[in-house]
Amino acid sequence: MSQRNVEIARRMRERRTDDELRLLDNRRRANSHKIERRNNEFKTEENKRRAEALKTSRQDDEFKTEDNKRRAEAHKIERQDDEFKTEDNKRRAEALKIARQDDEFKTEENKRRAEAHKIERQDDEFKTEDNKRRAEALKIERQDDEFKTEENKRRAEALKIERQDDEFKTEDNKRRAEAHKIERQDDEFKTEENKRRAEALRIARQDDEFKEEERRRNALRMHNSRDNYKSSFDGMKSNYESKIKEGPTHICSCCGGLWFEYSIREFTVEMLTNKGLKKEFIDTKGHHVE
Repeated sequence: MSQRNVEIARRMRERRTDDELRLLDNRRRANSHKIERRNNEFKTEENKRRAEALKTSRQDDEFKTEDNKRRAEAHKIERQDDEFKTEDNKRRAEALKIARQDDEFKTEENKRRAEAHKIERQDDEFKTEDNKRRAEALKIERQDDEFKTEENKRRAEALKIERQDDEFKTEDNKRRAEAHKIERQDDEFKTEENKRRAEALRIARQDDEFKEEERRRNALRMHNSRDNYKSSFDGMKSNYESKIKEGPTHICSCCGGLWFEYSIREFTVEMLTNKGLKKEFIDTKGHHVE
C-alpha cells in the first residue's frame, strides 16, 4: 500500500472516532450504496457476495445461533405491522404450497406437525381450546353438503373397519345403547324418533321380501310366546297339584290348626310388640295370625 493511501486510511480512522463525523460518513455510504443497488447487475452480484459470506459465517455454530436470534427478533418486530404480516403469511403459504409438492418433504413435514401437535395437546388448556377450534371448524365445513356427504362416507368406512374388532364392537354397542337410553328420556326426542321409525318401517314394507321376512319373524315370535306361556302355565299347574297332594302340613303356633305354607307368616314377639300389640294379647292362646 502506498504511503498516500496509508495516510488517508489513518486520517479516516481518526475522523471516525468523532461520533458526528462517523454518522455523516455512514449516511454518505448508505446513500452511495443505495444508488449503486439501482443497478441490477451490481445488486445481483452483491447479493451473491452477501449470501456466500453469510453461508461461510453460519458454519460457526455460535454465529449461527446469534444470527438466528437477531433474525427472529427482527421478524417479530416486522410482523407487528399488519400489512407486512399479511404479505408475509401469503409468501409463507405460497412457499409451503410449492415445497409440499415434493412427497418426501410433505411426509417429513406431516411427521413434524403431528409430533409438535402431540406435545402441545399434553397441555389441558391447549387441548380444550384446540377441541373447540376443531369443533367450530367442522361445524362450518359441514354446512357444505358435498363436504358433509364425503365426511359421512369416511366416518362410516372408518367405523366399519373398527367394528371388525369384536371387543370394539361390543363396547361401541354399549355406548350407543346407553346414549340412546338417555336421549329417549326426552319426550320430544322420543316422539320424533318414533315417527322416524314408523316412516322407515313403512318405506321398508314396500319391499315384498322385507314384508315376508317380517311376517316370518312375527310368526316365530308368537310361536315362542305361546310356548313360553304354555311352559309357564304347565309349571304353575304342576306346582298347584303338588301342593294339593301334599296338603296342609304347617301347624299354627296359636290355634294349632294345619295350614298351607303360603297361608301363614312367622312373627317374633319383638315384631308383634313393634306393631303395638300388648303383652297380654301376645300371650293369649287361641287366636290365629295369618
